[in-house]
Amino acid sequence: MKVAVVADDLTGANATSALLSKKGFNAITCLESFNEDLTRFDVISFATDSRSIPYKEAYSRVVNCISQFKQYRPLISKRIDSTLRGNLGAEVDAVIDNDPDLMALVVPVYPSSDRICVGGSLLVNGIPLQNTAMRNDPKNPMTESSILELFRCQSRYPISHIALKDVLEGKERIEQRLKQVYQQGGRIVIFDATTDTDISVIAQAANNADLPVFCVDPGPFTAQFAHLRYSSERKMANKVFIAIGSVSELTQRQIKKLKYDRKVWLETVLVSELIEISKDTKKAEPIVTRLLTKIEQFDVIGIDTVETPEQVSNLTSLAEGYNMSIVEISNALNKGIAEITAQVLFHPESIIRGIYTSGGDVTVNVVNRLGSSGFLLKDEIEPLTVYGHLVGGKCDGYSIVTKGGFVGNDNTLVHCIDYLSTKISSHESQKSNP
Repeated sequence: MKVAVVADDLTGANATSALLSKKGFNAITCLESFNEDLTRFDVISFATDSRSIPYKEAYSRVVNCISQFKQYRPLISKRIDSTLRGNLGAEVDAVIDNDPDLMALVVPVYPSSDRICVGGSLLVNGIPLQNTAMRNDPKNPMTESSILELFRCQSRYPISHIALKDVLEGKERIEQRLKQVYQQGGRIVIFDATTDTDISVIAQAANNADLPVFCVDPGPFTAQFAHLRYSSERKMANKVFIAIGSVSELTQRQIKKLKYDRKVWLETVLVSELIEISKDTKKAEPIVTRLLTKIEQFDVIGIDTVETPEQVSNLTSLAEGYNMSIVEISNALNKGIAEITAQVLFHPESIIRGIYTSGGDVTVNVVNRLGSSGFLLKDEIEPLTVYGHLVGGKCDGYSIVTKGGFVGNDNTLVHCIDYLSTKISSHESQKSNP
């Protein structure tokens, strides 16, 4: 048991469990009495059903909930509503009173749902919370946008605020501020944040600060922080290989984001190298050897052809230089990528069971080189981004995610790799326990 999610309603408990599941944790929502058998799960979510009850009763329910798992000392996530309804202060106080050394990290944002925090106030679709339809909520009318003010009214502990300016300065600045607040006796820190990148930076700073903390948020911060805290303990049962042939600006941003958020080793293979490999497959061996040395250290390894704009090659010039047509050059590049991929996956030391490919031509070449007749589609992760299993060949049954080079947003590659790693573990577990 690594994470205990204490939510004030069942929907919130399930939502945060789902986000943690996407990060590779096996999660369960506890609907009845808690028992020791449940501790085999990484994440257990509890629903206290305390959003619309008096604050003293809400406090009591959270205290009683914590008493059930206190001995296991998991990371606590006090899940709050994305529109701040409920007994925020009373429930956070209950967690701190249970362990006075703990500090609450309040990151009350959900950027993908247009919930952001600026100046200590929550904006929903760019509108202050109190000016949205939540003002007329029949059970919990929200007439206050300031998260700072809500906590000041509801909590007995002093409130600190880390403004967007500090967040944008980076993780070192945030880490410094967190240590200052904690040393001064602060126990509730509210963060401004507007993007998933802000959440990631806050999580990295909090992890590096190594302070006794718990999460207070609608889910995204908990998922990111838990992933960082337990990444060294949660070795993936199998690894992921990435083969990226797209050179689009979007792909470059996606690679940059993946390298920032996850522990990844990518070899940028020069166009000239790929052309030579397409002519002589033995020339892939040095690259393959380097990649194989990284398998133990990294959960995700692979190759790309471009990570910065200046690395983009002019196909017309290449075609003239190699006395080949543009089509022949393109085919050679895709063939080279597929060859490296196959040699890594076929190697006796390879424990890779998942593949990510970007670009339709790359995917076709990789699947053909692996000797597969195709892949069985299982799910659409995002629009034009699919997950399935390879059919036939030496890699029969391997999990694969593929998408176009111009598809998605900056976070899509991270999302795909997290999704794929979860599916690999699940698929392998099913195979070993039919």
